[in-house]
Amino acid sequence: MAQFDFNTYVLNVTQDQVQSVSVTYIDDIIQIHITLKPTVSSCPYCGGPVKLKEYSFHSFNHLPIAGHPSVIVWKRRRYVCKDCRKSFSEQNPFGPEKYRQSYAVLSSIADDLHNVHLSFKDIAQKHRISESLVLLYADSFLQVPRNPLPESLGIDELHSKMSKYGGSYLAVLVDNVHRSLCDILPNRSKRTLSKYFEMIPLEERKRVRFVTIDLWQPYKDTALKYFPNCCVAADPFHVVEHLTAGFTRIRVDIMNQCVYNSPEYYLLKKWHKLLETDYYLDNTPKYNNYFKQKMNYRDLYDMLLSLNSNLSLAYHLKEMYRDFNRTCSFENAPAQLDQLIDAFESADLYCYEEFVSILKNWRTEIINSFQRPFDNRKQSNALTEHFNSRLRELITISNGFANFDRFRARAIYCLNNHTFYSLTSSLHSNKREGKDRGPYNKTKDVPLTDDPNNNVDSMVDDFEE
Repeated sequence: MAQFDFNTYVLNVTQDQVQSVSVTYIDDIIQIHITLKPTVSSCPYCGGPVKLKEYSFHSFNHLPIAGHPSVIVWKRRRYVCKDCRKSFSEQNPFGPEKYRQSYAVLSSIADDLHNVHLSFKDIAQKHRISESLVLLYADSFLQVPRNPLPESLGIDELHSKMSKYGGSYLAVLVDNVHRSLCDILPNRSKRTLSKYFEMIPLEERKRVRFVTIDLWQPYKDTALKYFPNCCVAADPFHVVEHLTAGFTRIRVDIMNQCVYNSPEYYLLKKWHKLLETDYYLDNTPKYNNYFKQKMNYRDLYDMLLSLNSNLSLAYHLKEMYRDFNRTCSFENAPAQLDQLIDAFESADLYCYEEFVSILKNWRTEIINSFQRPFDNRKQSNALTEHFNSRLRELITISNGFANFDRFRARAIYCLNNHTFYSLTSSLHSNKREGKDRGPYNKTKDVPLTDDPNNNVDSMVDDFEE
């Protein structure tokens, strides 16, 4: 029974197929020598009788056994037809023809390529093959076509040197419904996006109902042009990010006007986090070395707001929008947003001028973000940002990518569960074509001048001396 299990699960053959098998341990490598029972009785070309021509040995790199590397050494028969004189070999159950790896190794490589935390080099070292061979297998096995457009599409960018056509960012497309990576484009420009979506049939583009984006105008223009039935939603995080940047600006400006190490400077420098993040203010008082007394967060919070009226106004406006962003419903969003715009304009604070323009220019998209069509979640680019972090992790683990096509295939294979690998007998590489090497001269001609110090003869004389 143990022999049967070993043959079936390790060698991919049944006990009835095995004629003999033996195991040797040489140089820390387990060698499995195997011979199969003869099964060929007629010529596959003409159906005539055959006879044994010769034996040949074929070795396949196999998975480790008990922590030791292993190799399958197969004694393979080759036959010759008595009628047509054509020769052929018996069927190969261990690995694809012209491969040096077993099916188990190739399957393990494909599984490891699905792991974002493993680089090509890590996979090569694990399976005792070269990194270039892993790259060849990845290029051949990972054929990633265009995925169909989802009902809710997220668009974002990723800074990368792989970007083409003079840009600095890749465009990342995400399926917000099935929560998977949809595609990666070599540039985020309107021209690249338009060229990509133009090739997709109109009926498929009509199925897109929601598009979530950051505050990048070409995304908005492209979505409205190519998705006639979609609602474009602005990512709430990016809107709040502009809001907090405006508040930080006025806080820093006020701090820089204070005397260094004064109470005002100390509060704005040390405790500004009480105004920028959510804190439980009624904590147990602790001794403050600067003020020489016990204070809790609320004491410091009240002192901060009393420093400057414009700072207090800016803070309350910020909190009004954050509360609106957290609690407002889609039905009430238009009216409440208009009230907020009026409040920000009435305050007339220089730090919020850019933010007021964003609220006006992106009013419809901000309101659309309050819709909850899937799993009671607001429309946002949170999932896209998550995939961006996974892509950065893949780039970091791999010490950078230079080949965009190879990166796209690996990334979609890792982050899309509907993408699979396929073994193929025809290997090909996606290696980029480099520039032709120019003429190379080992020695450079030394120009002769009137200066005796630069003359070749004088240099030789100096050397001989």
